[in-house]
Amino acid sequence: MFVLKRNGTKEAFDIKKIANAMLKAYLSVGSDFSEEDCLKQAREITKAYAKDQEVNIEMIQDDVELYLMMKKQFEAAKAYIKYREKQKVERENPWSDNDERQDLILSKYLIPGETKKDFIKRVAFGNSSLEKIFRRKEAIFGGRNLYAIGREGNITGSNCYVTEDPQDSLESIYRADYQIARTYSYGGGQGMNLSNIRPKGAKVNNTSNTTPGVMVFAEKYSHTTLSTQQDNRRGALMLVLNIDHPDIIDFITTKLDLNKVNGANISIALKDDFMLAVKNDTDWMMRFETPYELIEKKIKARDLLKLIGYSAHTMGDPGVVFIDHMNDYHFMSEYPDVRFTATNPCGEQPLMAHGSCNLGSINLNAFVRDAFKENSFYDWDRFDFVVSEMIAALDDLLTLLGDRHALPEQREHVKKFREIGLGVMGLADLALSMRLPYGSPEFLEFLDKLMRRMINTATKKTALRAKELGVFPRYDYDKISKSKFYKDTIDEDTDKLVKQYGMRNSRLLSIAPTGSISNIYGVSGGVEPFFQINYTRRIVSMFEEEKTITVWEKTPLALAKAMNVEPEKLPAWALITSQNLDFIDRANVQATIQKYVDTAISSTFNLNNSATVEDVMNIYQTAWAKGLKGATVFRDRCAKIGILAGINENTEDLNPATPPHVHVEEKWINKKTNDIKEYVTHITISSSGHIPEKIEKELCPLCGDVLVKKQGCIQCNNPECVYEKCAI
Repeated sequence: MFVLKRNGTKEAFDIKKIANAMLKAYLSVGSDFSEEDCLKQAREITKAYAKDQEVNIEMIQDDVELYLMMKKQFEAAKAYIKYREKQKVERENPWSDNDERQDLILSKYLIPGETKKDFIKRVAFGNSSLEKIFRRKEAIFGGRNLYAIGREGNITGSNCYVTEDPQDSLESIYRADYQIARTYSYGGGQGMNLSNIRPKGAKVNNTSNTTPGVMVFAEKYSHTTLSTQQDNRRGALMLVLNIDHPDIIDFITTKLDLNKVNGANISIALKDDFMLAVKNDTDWMMRFETPYELIEKKIKARDLLKLIGYSAHTMGDPGVVFIDHMNDYHFMSEYPDVRFTATNPCGEQPLMAHGSCNLGSINLNAFVRDAFKENSFYDWDRFDFVVSEMIAALDDLLTLLGDRHALPEQREHVKKFREIGLGVMGLADLALSMRLPYGSPEFLEFLDKLMRRMINTATKKTALRAKELGVFPRYDYDKISKSKFYKDTIDEDTDKLVKQYGMRNSRLLSIAPTGSISNIYGVSGGVEPFFQINYTRRIVSMFEEEKTITVWEKTPLALAKAMNVEPEKLPAWALITSQNLDFIDRANVQATIQKYVDTAISSTFNLNNSATVEDVMNIYQTAWAKGLKGATVFRDRCAKIGILAGINENTEDLNPATPPHVHVEEKWINKKTNDIKEYVTHITISSSGHIPEKIEKELCPLCGDVLVKKQGCIQCNNPECVYEKCAI
């Protein structure tokens, strides 16, 4: 027997759906019927249906209404009729509660002349279950998919790409430039690691004699990103450099000058060895070898981390990625050839060369029942269903949009690995709806349960998809089941399915920032706390004086209404924002989620203006210790805000940091002549960059330690030595 849906599609008859609908109607009016009672009643209602019959959904619902009336369950019948009417209104006029701001954001994804109803039908690509999920704001695809589905032309459905890392040759460097430009033209963002390019001043075998270094090519890629248009926006780029590259100081400080590399996000790939050197307060070596020479630069590890902290404190860049943890904690960590060097522009997707990922997100707040009440609860069954449906839908999109990638290498990669990324949004709303203070122990306990359930539900679904459609070509149970991620997160019943059927997808969960889609749904983005509970808007009319109104986020406003208080009188736990949340609580939330996410999380530690460079360094060290895969810091009223804000806004940085001074010991070894040149480079940092002063290394004639320049004098680095001489 099949059910004929309202959109003309058919699906297998499932009597449990009828029973569940009846149970909800009974429960809503306080009637005491069990699931088994409702199942018996559903069988009685449908006993006359022929097994080979196609049953119209409206006929089934009419029969349920008639049955309830005949059994004199008038209140339940009334509730069921109201539910049907509500569903009808939602079908005909979905998302009617959206405000002007939400509709404005949605408009960038609409085809000209398309209504919200048309849009939902288009992006569900004929799947009636998805249509219902989207109408109910339970989940939705990422922006690229929403734009690409149903449109003609060279439009990718993937937000995320990583290109091949440019090697140390002009041919490779400019091939990467072409690849990112081509990807931008299809609508995708790109990431790459520049660590294979030899550092500034290194010998080359051409008329230049020496190379200009990494930053010249970083600027080149940045210009390409700015100049390649994508339907009213530009491309997006993530540039990554390893912490042991000799040009790392130039890279760390480049964004202090907004005229440089202003078309890319930048991140430093921090290795475990480096973080241990910071912890132990030891030296760190930056090293690069070419056919001609060996270049080594030594610095105190803490000085280098402080330099990163200063730049992030001042300008919000760079971010950091903990590259070893990225490589050690995912399903395919035991594959020798699967290694990540970079992420997509927002950082939620570490990818191999030419890897891509299409995204979708679950609205966690949509499954809270009896919201704001003491007896609120989570609808785990519906949550499981929606997670499963979204995993299947994202996998379908890999096939549906499989020819929409810009490069043949990208199309081949998708076939081999079938990477998808299902994430979440509305976490801050859920905290209010279930009266669980964001970051509290009880919140973390619930979050751990939720995320474990999500990864296991997703893994079960990819196993069942593999049974139906086959595994991804590189699937290997022995390798995957031995990964630390699999051992830490996958339950026994899930493992049985994977062992029996395999996996359709090599990657499953990814937490994107969800900027547009969370705004369309009216919930908080990604896993972030609310940035603000309310904000002020100025309204100017030609007929009356300027007015100022306070606009509240929807869920806090609903909580205030449920508690029968003015929004300003909400309790402190309901007013938690990124501005007043302790960073340890924030890190605990992200660490809890990261445990169950096989890719990564795009998330930002938003700090008050009063935060110090030491606070930023502490965040990096805490994030690494807690197993996070990356950390981005943005301080309120930092210099970037002052530059980007309007001319009438007071954004003066009230807490600028003192620029640090560092010195680097350098050794340049000519491999052909064995000549060695040693230098000490004194680096003065300013709010707009850095000034290196390189002098040939000189040893103290009294104690043999290194001489350094301090306040116009050459002094011994040994604090117990008194030797000094004039630097002039």
